[in-house]
Amino acid sequence: MYDGHIFCEEYKELKDMLVDFMNGENVDMDLEQFSEHIQELYQDGNMSATQYDDLMRYVQDIMEDMK
Repeated sequence: MYDGHIFCEEYKELKDMLVDFMNGENVDMDLEQFSEHIQELYQDGNMSATQYDDLMRYVQDIMEDMK
């Protein structure tokens, strides 16, 4: 299903939070909880697949770097 018309208002804020985390700021952020929130937004139809994929790619990269 095409969902490109969906724009999540939180998207920019969420992406900024991930960038801050990657830059050593906001290190208290719980990535599991963060990714669950992204998943909920997507499942509820409040975030497009493109936005979801973009944010989850960052989360996966961060988790890989933490290993």
